[in-house]
Amino acid sequence: QRRVREAVVSTQSTGETRKQQMEEHQRSYDEYIQQRLERGALNQISAAERQNILDGLKKNWEELHLQYQGLSVVTDTAPKKARKERMEAEMRQLEKDIETVEKHKIIYVTDNF
Repeated sequence: QRRVREAVVSTQSTGETRKQQMEEHQRSYDEYIQQRLERGALNQISAAERQNILDGLKKNWEELHLQYQGLSVVTDTAPKKARKERMEAEMRQLEKDIETVEKHKIIYVTDNF
């Protein structure tokens, strides 16, 4: 029974420590972002810019999807198969990009790569 109690106490203290670590990490990250914003190395895009990006991504996906629907059902040649796979990969990437922009209301951009 003593080992069980020690394990419970150990787990509880580890959980609190992990929470404290996460809070400290978040504070550190917030300070980093604030410093970058103050130096002008990082800029937050406006809600209108974010919406324009989102609209453009969705429009690109719709255009690509329309082309994809026009493909032949039979992919009997290597070029047809390659084109279909390339379009599917592009549509998946656009879907991921759309999901990312929709998920994050605040987006920062930098001029430095």
